[in-house]
Amino acid sequence: MQKSNYDPEFEFQKPHFDSINKVFSTMLGRMHIRGPVSPERMTDYHLAEGLCCFRPYSLQHKSLIELAGEPDGLVFVAAVANTVVSYVAFHKPDYPWWRKRCFPQLLELGSIETDPSWRDTAVTQTLLESIFLNEIFGFFEDFIVIAVQAVDGWDFKNTGFSPWDYRQMLINLFSKYGFTTWETDDPEVREHPCNLLIARLGRNTEINSIKHFANCCLGTE
Repeated sequence: MQKSNYDPEFEFQKPHFDSINKVFSTMLGRMHIRGPVSPERMTDYHLAEGLCCFRPYSLQHKSLIELAGEPDGLVFVAAVANTVVSYVAFHKPDYPWWRKRCFPQLLELGSIETDPSWRDTAVTQTLLESIFLNEIFGFFEDFIVIAVQAVDGWDFKNTGFSPWDYRQMLINLFSKYGFTTWETDDPEVREHPCNLLIARLGRNTEINSIKHFANCCLGTE
């Protein structure tokens, strides 16, 4: 298990590719959950056309292939046959506030997306459960994982939610997997009242890391 206290000498080590490898039956077919996937496997997959919240799905596919090959990039997918219908991606923090305050035990959940036609099948929940509530795969228990949730990346068109409803939906969803909301002076979070910072403290996270993170949230580190 990786050392989890706040330590500048801590070295990030990716888990083995396909550390998670499960098959589930759904009403729309057999779903394969894998991750972190290699760039080669990600290349072999197709992305469902509905995975376009951040950019056109073809460009998003290219971005995920590149991320899967990065030293700190982790991509987990739910796929039916050869088509990815949902994914979760992690990397070192990319937002300016957090790039300046990044420390070895900090990771960012950078993007999460599910094809609209699959949202009623609980595929998002199944994928998150496989990542965070997995008794065998405990990689993220050594890290603090943040997610900056901003209105400009939310799918109001397909959900019909208001910004406040969408915000609450995200809080309810992520709370099932250990995420809580955190106050922060990050200007990108404070840009809109519905934006929020959520974070998951891995169960192996030591108090020094938590204190350091709390100070980073408020810009005192």
